[in-house]
Amino acid sequence: MPEPFLVRDVIRIGVPTCKETDALDKVASLMLDQAATALIVLDEEADTRGWINEARLAQAYVRVTQTLEVSETSRVFSLSAADIMDEDVPECPSDIPLTAAAQIMADMGVEHLFFLHHAGGRAWPASVLSLRDLVRALAGPEYLQEQGVAAPRPTPMELFRQRYGLPKQKG
Repeated sequence: MPEPFLVRDVIRIGVPTCKETDALDKVASLMLDQAATALIVLDEEADTRGWINEARLAQAYVRVTQTLEVSETSRVFSLSAADIMDEDVPECPSDIPLTAAAQIMADMGVEHLFFLHHAGGRAWPASVLSLRDLVRALAGPEYLQEQGVAAPRPTPMELFRQRYGLPKQKG
């Protein structure tokens, strides 16, 4: 019988982020552009302040549009990421069995667990585990080839280009 997966075998390295001051339309665009269902909210010093998922965006949309006339729905985007983020970022260690992480997610009622580096009183995002990753693990190892701590990682320049929406370098 094959050994069970550990969280570190299936996590996705790199976490989409936004700034606390980003408007919700920008947050939504970032999530769509990066095919993400959640992201981490960072302050000006790149310290983790909270997180936002699709459910929180939907709640904000409903909350604001219920107080506006239909012609004014564009005002929903006057809210910032800081206005709707959840400050309690769900975390767990990466060296536990995947089944334990799945139970933690169920117990917490969340679809994502984040893995943050903590140093010098600050925390920054490193990787994320979602329910979709659990589905990939269930489907088989061929669905996890680009995931986990052994997955190929982008260069610092590729990360810079991705973060600032610059085109990929040719050649």
